[in-house]
Amino acid sequence: MTEKFYGWRVVVAAAIGLACGIATLGASTFSIFVGPLRSEMGWSQPEAFNALLAVTFTAALMSPFLGAVIDRVGAKRVIAISFVFEVLIFASFYFQDKNIASFYFRYFLLSLLALGTTHVAFARVITVWFDRKRGLALGIALSGVGVGGFVWPMFVQRSIELYGWRVAYLILAATIAVIAIPLTFWLIKEHPSEVGQVADGVVDDTPMPTPTPAFAQVSGMTLNEALRAPAFWLMFGTFFLIGFAVQSALIHLVPLLTSRGISPMAAAFAQSMMFLSVTFGRLSTGWLMDRFFAPRVAMFYLLAPLVGLALLSADVPEWLAVGAALMIGLAVGAEVDVLAYLNSRYFGMVNFARIYGVFYGFYSLSGGVGPVGTAVVVEKFGYPTAMLLLCGALVVSGVLLTMFPRFPVSKKS
Repeated sequence: MTEKFYGWRVVVAAAIGLACGIATLGASTFSIFVGPLRSEMGWSQPEAFNALLAVTFTAALMSPFLGAVIDRVGAKRVIAISFVFEVLIFASFYFQDKNIASFYFRYFLLSLLALGTTHVAFARVITVWFDRKRGLALGIALSGVGVGGFVWPMFVQRSIELYGWRVAYLILAATIAVIAIPLTFWLIKEHPSEVGQVADGVVDDTPMPTPTPAFAQVSGMTLNEALRAPAFWLMFGTFFLIGFAVQSALIHLVPLLTSRGISPMAAAFAQSMMFLSVTFGRLSTGWLMDRFFAPRVAMFYLLAPLVGLALLSADVPEWLAVGAALMIGLAVGAEVDVLAYLNSRYFGMVNFARIYGVFYGFYSLSGGVGPVGTAVVVEKFGYPTAMLLLCGALVVSGVLLTMFPRFPVSKKS
């Protein structure tokens, strides 16, 4: 009797884990919480958004080290410990006072101690389990960010309306504890050999010891070799610009809509719809990358946010603003999937998490610098000018995508 391939269970576990991770919660709930926090504490918008810099600078510095740890000890242990810290830190926001430094410090701790709940760890697990269907598997797993981003904004907004923002943080922490921590222990397996299988679902009847993550796959470049490859620097520049634009649009969507008189719940709904679009973007991107050259797929997905940002730069009606959010969500859904896929194809698997950690760190940095810089532009010139500047960043990134080389030929990547 043929045993069912366990890898798809790992994909489901990774999707749910990413839905509960700090990358999803930070992107989808920060602007929901920051409104009532600013009202109570008297902080300005740039002051509040500076917390994102604490997150992204820490992620930029620590992601490469996180990747090295994952390549050495495995992702499962890192993910589980990170979720415990995430729960404790979110619960601690209940005690937030007017000292904005403590607000920054809590977000710094989230980025430092819960970084293992991000794409770096989960992408490592998925790419070990899949080769031929790697794009689809990554797309399904990373679509958890879209599903979580669809659920969390309205969940948090409703919790705030019923109980206030302090209790909403406690509810959020308890929900993560109940869902994410048990799931990590029960379903995630580091390598197919743990259940007598190999990548892509071929059953292996010969017992073999479970390899450590460091040599689970033997092909690929070292980090130093990757740094000398032209593809590395093309990826670096391209995805920094994409992250700058789409993360800024994502974080500023709720303040932008409420500034135009749209209710907080309606704005939260628009943000949720954006993340629904993220889910579609991730699933479709993964499927397409298994069939077409991935940089060309990425170029296609840059067209929609260009239209969305252009619409948001104008005074459009509410229904059209929601449509613009859907268009931006397609790019949010595609960018990290494409980044992980390109990383595995250009540089191989032996140091996947370490190299991807470098990319993800600087991508995270762009997601902090972008929203804070956008907040400064908004303070001086307003939202229309800010949205048009983000359009320019996407245009440049699209040009860079045309310069990507073909994938190197290897035995297995």
